[in-house]
Amino acid sequence: MDCCGEEGAWKGDAKFEFKRVADGVHVAVAQPAYKVNCNTAIIEDDDGVMVVDTHSKPTAARVIVEHLRGMTTKPVRYVVNTHFHWDHWHGNEVYPAAYPGAEIVTNQITREAMVMKGFKRIGDHRRQMPADIATLEAGVAAARGDQRAKLERELALARAYLAEVNALKPALPTIAFEQTMKLYRRGREIHLLHLGRAHTAGDVFVYLPKEKVVITGDALIGWTPFMGDGYPEDWAGTLDRLAQLDFTHVIMGHGDVADRDWLKVFRGYVSDMVAAVREEAATGATLDEVKQRVTAKLAPVYEKPFSAYGDYRPWRAGLAANVERTFAMVS
Repeated sequence: MDCCGEEGAWKGDAKFEFKRVADGVHVAVAQPAYKVNCNTAIIEDDDGVMVVDTHSKPTAARVIVEHLRGMTTKPVRYVVNTHFHWDHWHGNEVYPAAYPGAEIVTNQITREAMVMKGFKRIGDHRRQMPADIATLEAGVAAARGDQRAKLERELALARAYLAEVNALKPALPTIAFEQTMKLYRRGREIHLLHLGRAHTAGDVFVYLPKEKVVITGDALIGWTPFMGDGYPEDWAGTLDRLAQLDFTHVIMGHGDVADRDWLKVFRGYVSDMVAAVREEAATGATLDEVKQRVTAKLAPVYEKPFSAYGDYRPWRAGLAANVERTFAMVS
């Protein structure tokens, strides 16, 4: 395994650890960043490469392209987006530019969400970033020592990100499927699947039956899931359908490569959280009361396994947001 980072003029924070998962299957595991990056899966066959998910910004995608050019002379033929969230598709534009003829693939639900919601969120980022930069500038002026150095680093990253998002040329998928799409390459079979609603309405799973590898996007991640666009009551059922596939390795949207044991833990958290919120809401408890009671109920089982990334993604903050989303849907 190895690690590389974007070495542009501003020394960006797009850093990845590259790992081999199976023969011709690799993952670039994203390291913590100012603007979170997703993992990227890399699937090589006899005449080309498939890349799954493209990060929060073009500079991050260019890190992957640079690494690919060191790996192989084969072109990227397919780029798959697992869902419409910005940190999984804002690097799309890099691939057709680097590999003319590359097709971008997702399902129809996700493509529509990119158009209806994704474009709006790009505009939101452009409007919000100047205020974020102003806050950081004020912080730098007031800080001293190590704290000042930290804030100066964040300020440089914020300014660079604003420049990127202002210049973004969003590249929408050129191929959209409904439930299933299968690619049969020489020696490689790739299934693109929509198994139901979970993290979003249109989550795409990529399954390699021969290699027993599944790529999940954010329907399965290494820390507490974001449910702001999700379907908590459907999520566990979608993961049950995932569990019916024969696989041994999971490339998640965020976090290290996992196995089936993590799927059980993650599925248990989602199911138990929904059940606990529904039970407490039925008593007439307020949202604040539900948050306190559900946290106390789930912490003994789930706080430790979901705290592997420490302060980067604190479990209790994520749980509170999940409870709020679920409470609004069941009460």
